[in-house]
Amino acid sequence: MRTWALFFAFLYLNIYGQRYTSEWYNTDNGLPQSSAKAIVKDKYGFIWISTDDGLVRYDGISFVTFNNFKINNLHFGEFIGDPLSDSITVLNNFQENKIIIKNKIPRLTQRYSHDKTLFSNRNSFVYRIATNTISSHFYNDVQYFIQLKKSSYHFGEKNIIIYKDGKGNETRINIPFSNKDLSNIFVYNETLFINNFKDRITYSICQGKLSVSEKPSLFNDPGTKIYWQQITNQTFIINHNNIYIVEYTENKPILKFLVQYNEIGNHSYYSMFYDKDFNKLYLGTLNNGFNILSLSNFYVARKETEFSNNVAYASLPFSKKTIITENGTEFGKNGIVQKYAFGNNDSYFMMYDSSENILIKKRNSVIRFFKNSGYKKKDSVLLKPGFENFMKSGNLFATSSSTTSGNHLYLSKKETFGTPDFTYTFNGFINTFFQYNRNEVLAGTSDGLYLLTLGKNTPAPVLKNTHIKSIIRTKDNLVWVMTNKDGFYLLRNRKMIKMPEDRNGYLQSAHYILEDQQGFYWVSSNNGLFKVPKKQLLQYAQDRKSPVFYYRYTKKDGFLTNEFNGSSQPNAHILENGEFVFPSMDGFVFFNPSDIKTYYPDRKKIYMERARIGNSGVVYFNNFLDLKNNYKTADIFIDLPYFSNLENLYIEAKISGKENSDWEQIPIGKDLKYTISNLSPGEYTLNVRILVSPDGEYEVKTVKFNIQPLFYQTLLFRVSFSITLLVIIIVIVQLATNFLRIKNKALKQIVHNKNSELKETYLNLEVVQNNLQKEAEYQKKLVETISHDITTPIRFISMLSQKLYESDDIELQKKYFDSIYKSSEQLYQFTLNLKEYTELYRTENIFEEKEYLVNRILESKKKLFYEIAKERGTSIITTAREHSYSKVNEGILSAIIHNILDNAVKNTFDGEIILHITSHKHTTIITISDTGTGMSLEQIAIYRNLFKNPKIETPSFRGKGLGLHMVIHLVKKIGAEINFKQNYPKGTVVEITLNKNQFL
Repeated sequence: MRTWALFFAFLYLNIYGQRYTSEWYNTDNGLPQSSAKAIVKDKYGFIWISTDDGLVRYDGISFVTFNNFKINNLHFGEFIGDPLSDSITVLNNFQENKIIIKNKIPRLTQRYSHDKTLFSNRNSFVYRIATNTISSHFYNDVQYFIQLKKSSYHFGEKNIIIYKDGKGNETRINIPFSNKDLSNIFVYNETLFINNFKDRITYSICQGKLSVSEKPSLFNDPGTKIYWQQITNQTFIINHNNIYIVEYTENKPILKFLVQYNEIGNHSYYSMFYDKDFNKLYLGTLNNGFNILSLSNFYVARKETEFSNNVAYASLPFSKKTIITENGTEFGKNGIVQKYAFGNNDSYFMMYDSSENILIKKRNSVIRFFKNSGYKKKDSVLLKPGFENFMKSGNLFATSSSTTSGNHLYLSKKETFGTPDFTYTFNGFINTFFQYNRNEVLAGTSDGLYLLTLGKNTPAPVLKNTHIKSIIRTKDNLVWVMTNKDGFYLLRNRKMIKMPEDRNGYLQSAHYILEDQQGFYWVSSNNGLFKVPKKQLLQYAQDRKSPVFYYRYTKKDGFLTNEFNGSSQPNAHILENGEFVFPSMDGFVFFNPSDIKTYYPDRKKIYMERARIGNSGVVYFNNFLDLKNNYKTADIFIDLPYFSNLENLYIEAKISGKENSDWEQIPIGKDLKYTISNLSPGEYTLNVRILVSPDGEYEVKTVKFNIQPLFYQTLLFRVSFSITLLVIIIVIVQLATNFLRIKNKALKQIVHNKNSELKETYLNLEVVQNNLQKEAEYQKKLVETISHDITTPIRFISMLSQKLYESDDIELQKKYFDSIYKSSEQLYQFTLNLKEYTELYRTENIFEEKEYLVNRILESKKKLFYEIAKERGTSIITTAREHSYSKVNEGILSAIIHNILDNAVKNTFDGEIILHITSHKHTTIITISDTGTGMSLEQIAIYRNLFKNPKIETPSFRGKGLGLHMVIHLVKKIGAEINFKQNYPKGTVVEITLNKNQFL
């Protein structure tokens, strides 16, 4: 018993302080309702909250509400069960329904009688205690019991506690106790602890055996409130706004101080849970929502008086655990320790001399506070006008000044501010200097970094056009150069190696760098404090491509501001007790780097099993997702319990399959998800990788998904379509063949009928006999002309062939071949026209049954002669803007236009031919004009007379060509008119006038 008493007596010594940041959540930012009546963490790492409007799962990023159960009562109470066995249950009000949370999903399940927490026993009630909340109330007329795994405790009789083991054996313990004292109890495993606040006694009962501690402790302090929750096996002691958690050593309780939270009594707190993995304390209220306290091992020392300036710049280590500033304020991690009468001085420059006296700049003077006087006595040295700062590095001392002649750096091997040993002049303002080795010095200015060789007056530039802030040698003997807006550099072998930036670019303005004992660098910046593995930076310096992962600490981790400060002199320190100190825009930040954790996702607790397709609800899947062909977007959620700063999550994703993508960063927003869109049908794999350690290790998760094709994109459709198309083609060919056969029979019948009609019209032959005689005469003359035109080229070809045979001269043979070719071509063209024209002469149908578009003929002829004209440098232009229709025999009209256009093409070089149609009420005029050699007035007169001759008698064509004569004959045949005239300045215009009235 004395051992227990001594143990409880020393509980007060086992505490230490922590800061915190607070975040509230309610219906405005995630919760469905502002009550958080119970909090528990499942085996998968998710936080569950019981509310009066369903159950809520929290993963540190978003809240997922489950309230679509098929029940009417969504007012849920405390959690019971065992999270480690993946079995968390909760009942709603009046114990009507039971929900079980298993495999991260709550489901409605069957309720059994032993699930109840309230039972009726004859004329009284029996209530099971599974949680002892801050505001719990217990009554003497109600029987209570606590159910443990192997035993139970029963309360009801005054001064009697009944212990029942697993076999039902009872042990009665008699102590001063009533049911109202149940608010002072807590349980750990099989041990019940009871605190008597009145007599300051603590009882513990383990398997029916009683132990008593009569010494006062926080457990039995009248100002203590106890919160215990059986499912989490956690107990909290709240005493005068200080919150402790009960930990156990060999089943003996000890108190670990968590935080001093002065607002603990300002809200209706009802539930508590401490997550030691992320050092967070969760507090639930009955009506104000859900509060998360992020506990911090960062300490901010600042002046707490009103209107104090807490912008921290220059400082010096002062004791093993304190620093001192230029105004004489000594700070420890918990605030001001002592003040020295240093007065008001310049806040950027201070240092120790060799006697550990403190030197501080004040305008143009250097003030020295003597250590042997307890820094109470001082003297000063007045320097020349323009004096800016003083510095020390290695065994060199420096001052700088700015005058009209430039910026000067004075170096001396003595501490006195007398005549310098070396003087250097720069264009830029001098910020810092650093003794690189015995004979070389680095100078950092506002326009670059320079290497100075002692004894030589000319600085050698190392880095130009960069504002140098400070130069630092870490304890591993590496030299780092910090800049204003260009990041930070490693100086190795007199070469600058720029370190990679963080992904947000906050390290562009890096201030200071310190190295800890665990192999990490700590870098302060204008936006946060960064921690980075030393080996990653050095590996990058070696190959320029290795990835570097920065871990960023912000206000969420306990600072008062994200903006840190830097100066030309060392202003971040490693104290003798191992603590780091960085100055910020709101006080000095103290911390022990070994106490500061980095948080990464647990590689075993990363899940991809939820998706939202379009605007529908969330669906669950298992490693494979099947998407319909009409999907618009599909969000695949990445669920991972991560309760730290989300900016330190490195999550990337890519798609592989029918289409591939590169790794891309997944944005951290309200939800952590990857959106699938605009992918063609096929099978794909989504690969997601998450950084799970500071060493750059990734955990890769994959989800396979399939996008179903549309019906016309399937192979079956393509094969079926091909077969169907082939069958259709065969059917069409067969139908066309049958149609032609039927048409052929019909034509034969028409011919037969025509013969009969000819016999009947024989008597009318005398009427047309004259015309037939004229036609026969024309045919006769045509045969004569053809005979003449064919005989001459054939004779000429024969003659050339004979000469070719007799000649041995190669050049002459080529000439003969050329002549034969041209004569043959002329003869070939002649025979082509001959066949077409003779067919036209025999036709009797000079009108069509239906109108057709004349423009179509012009376009077809234009296409026919386009390439020939193009070779001659001639362009054919159609200027007809309106559609003109005709019933004149299309073949005859086509032959007329063909011959006229042919003549125009033959006689036009490097010119243009214009085809035009003008439609009037009674006529349609087709105009073909060219800019070629043109027809003489004599030729025009001949052809005009030939057309105007009222007799159909046609003179012999011999020697005058065939084309225009045939055209004139065909024009007459269709009852049209043709006119020839000269085109100015050169060329010919041919007009064909069609009479619309003749076929109305």
